[in-house]
Amino acid sequence: MSDIPVQLLQHLGKHGVRMRQFLSDDFSNIDDSQRREMATEARQITAWAAAAIAPMPIPFADIWTITPVQMLMVRAIGNIYGYKIDSKTVKEMLAVIGGGMLGQQICLALFKIGLPGAGGFGGAAFVFFWTHGIGKAAELYFQSGMTATAEELAAARKEGMEQAKNETPRTE
Repeated sequence: MSDIPVQLLQHLGKHGVRMRQFLSDDFSNIDDSQRREMATEARQITAWAAAAIAPMPIPFADIWTITPVQMLMVRAIGNIYGYKIDSKTVKEMLAVIGGGMLGQQICLALFKIGLPGAGGFGGAAFVFFWTHGIGKAAELYFQSGMTATAEELAAARKEGMEQAKNETPRTE
């Protein structure tokens, strides 16, 4: 651990603290604008974390590493919007919001099998966009009072993926 720069450790620690706040704090007294800002921050933190995990060279291992990170993001966004949800509910939601987690895993495995080494970095970009899209769909889901249709969620996920390609990540 001594090889890791202190600034990087502080930076990562700050994001960990922020995500814990998103998962546990009470946000009942904030306005919609603040909710959107927080959900965006949660998406960005999670998308970068998931992308950092993606280059792991073992195909199909991502379901045990990336999916839990995405589940935490959905729980955090739910909490920001006033919904306390459990892991079982998140899994059910990811099945709808995620647009096919199996498809995500197959795509990542193909990156790794077809382009060893370099495929991990292509997979990282894919995971960044996909996770951001899942977060956007989760936000719509909770904004709608958990009534958004599968079609609306798929459109929000796709919009979120496109938006991620054009966003400058926050580095503070």
